[in-house]
Amino acid sequence: MQQRLISIAAFALLASQTRAAAAADNAPAADTAAATPPPAAPSAAADPAKAECFARHEEAQVARRQGHLLEARAWLRQCASATCIGIVRADCIEWLAEVERAIPSLVITARARGADLVDVKVIIDKQPVTAHLTGAALDLDPGAHQLRFESPPWPAVERTILVSEGVKDRPIDVEFAPPVPPPQPAALLAQPPGPYFRRADRVDYVLAGTAVAALATAATLGAWALSTRSDLDTECGPFCSDEEIRPLRTKLIVADVALAAGVMSLAALFFHMRSPAPVNPVRSATNTPGTPVVFAGGIGAASLGWKGTF
Repeated sequence: MQQRLISIAAFALLASQTRAAAAADNAPAADTAAATPPPAAPSAAADPAKAECFARHEEAQVARRQGHLLEARAWLRQCASATCIGIVRADCIEWLAEVERAIPSLVITARARGADLVDVKVIIDKQPVTAHLTGAALDLDPGAHQLRFESPPWPAVERTILVSEGVKDRPIDVEFAPPVPPPQPAALLAQPPGPYFRRADRVDYVLAGTAVAALATAATLGAWALSTRSDLDTECGPFCSDEEIRPLRTKLIVADVALAAGVMSLAALFFHMRSPAPVNPVRSATNTPGTPVVFAGGIGAASLGWKGTF
């Protein structure tokens, strides 16, 4: 009986040791299975190229809202590449076309003394842009900009402009030095401006004919009056009667009236031919028009002359 109890106890002890060993063998496998996480679902963070496309997509929208169109264009060109996924790429291509149309541009030209300049340094908002002008347009963000142009030995030129969105190829002309005026001959500088006489017309010829006829009449009657006076001095001297002196007086009066008519006709001719038009410099230096002058002498004596440089 005692031996049977010992055998049962030994069998029970052996069975318990066997179960303990089996539990110890299975424990590492269970722990390993519990420690291993399940496989993660694929996401955009697992692909750096896609993550960069999403980032450029977002940065382009922010830059565009802030008015930085050049920066937005750079981001949109990156996310519009073929490496980005379809929906992101489609947005970037559409927005890129809109931004390209909205970006303003300038076309800068420079001159000094009437000649075009190429070696001109352009500084926009204190940032050097180019050292040579090529005639190509320069893109800018819309808004106010401070422009500075340098081309030694001429003084620098500064200008502040307001660039509007969508305005393309706005011309900016820079003048470092005005053109040199052409030299004028010394004769032209010394010659004072004179009156300008136009070509004669029918009225001028009528006035000239009237003046000649009147002056000729005055000269003829004046000479006749002098001859008559000489005859009277010989015949009656200082004791001539009124009837003898009356013809002499008539001749002198008519001569004076004819002389006055001739002078008035010449004056009318002068003012009629004179014009306020500017003087031709070459003509003024070589041929200055003259001025008609009437010289009156004694009783019944007169002469006609022309004063001027020929």
